[in-house]
Amino acid sequence: MTQESSQNPNIWEIVVEIPSRQRLADFEAALENITIGLSSFEVPGTPNWRLTGYCADEPSRPHVESLLLGTRKGIENEISSLEIRLVEERDWVAETQQSLGPIHVGPYFVHGSHVTTLPPTDSIAIRIDAGMAFGTGNHETTRGCLRAIEQLYIEDSPRNPVDVGTGSGILAIALAKRFGIRVVAGDNDPVAIEVAVENARINRVSENISFHVSEGLNDVAIQASVPFDLVIANIVANPLIEMTGEISQAIAPEGHVILSGILSEQAEEVLNRYQQHGFAFDDRVIENEWETLILSKKG
Repeated sequence: MTQESSQNPNIWEIVVEIPSRQRLADFEAALENITIGLSSFEVPGTPNWRLTGYCADEPSRPHVESLLLGTRKGIENEISSLEIRLVEERDWVAETQQSLGPIHVGPYFVHGSHVTTLPPTDSIAIRIDAGMAFGTGNHETTRGCLRAIEQLYIEDSPRNPVDVGTGSGILAIALAKRFGIRVVAGDNDPVAIEVAVENARINRVSENISFHVSEGLNDVAIQASVPFDLVIANIVANPLIEMTGEISQAIAPEGHVILSGILSEQAEEVLNRYQQHGFAFDDRVIENEWETLILSKKG
């Protein structure tokens, strides 16, 4: 390889847009063997996720399509778009960050490191950069959870909360900074936990939050903190339904649950399942086509 080609390699990208995070792992697995790297981001203002795979050589479109369609029957209906293109020499991280402006939800001012605007007086500033874990504050589900926290705790505060599927750690960080309390948080993705730990350090709440790699609430360290008076789970509808019994066993009597990652068309199914397990409906936060449910455990 010549010096010129080593400095300017031809990198190709496969860009797949899918309607939710739920099947993201299937698509990642399909492209894993033909790519040198994968990244995924939520598409701001939509429920969609964009998966990008990077290749050292130009990939064959028929081969890529066969890999994607081979993951399972009917998956072609879940592909909103597929593009294969040569990567331009650009600072993609900087461009992504610049496209994500600060958001102001209640007292929370969520921003990336590229934002130079000073946080409003008396706001709770949370610095979160776009990266390899869900939760920049720009998605409706995260905003819905932040609004739900403020609706629940106008005069008091949670004492023993847990953040399930913490992603970037944004909600755990918000709880720690807002109330100055200890927070337990978990995610089944070790990379997400690494990101969350670093975000907690940047936001100076490392001592307030214990992060754990955990499938749901199953980690021993998380179970040691049961019962919780607040469970926040910003995932997607089907896992939330599957976790109904698990959350019911972990919540204290009269405790609260904030459930998000739910499309409006899925909200009643999720709500009905939790009501069958002794939860009462308190309120909901609606952000475009997404709903965040606020429930309480009957005493």
